[in-house]
Amino acid sequence: MTANPAQGVRIDRNGELRRTAAGRIAIPLNVGKNGDPVGEGDLVLTNAAAEMLHAELGRLLAESIPPTTPDERSE
Repeated sequence: MTANPAQGVRIDRNGELRRTAAGRIAIPLNVGKNGDPVGEGDLVLTNAAAEMLHAELGRLLAESIPPTTPDERSE
């Protein structure tokens, strides 16, 4: 995987989240390869799958936050 959008396959969000007619959550995505658009589609999640994704993302985000040092002003 690379941060360069002109290299390899890349999937990016495209637009706003929405609810499907069945009440699921749709995440619109664009697919590109070597900088050229290939297609677009939705990642459709049930509420349970969206909750699991939310929890996993929250855990990863929390792990990426550096430990805080005590605020010197509060001493």
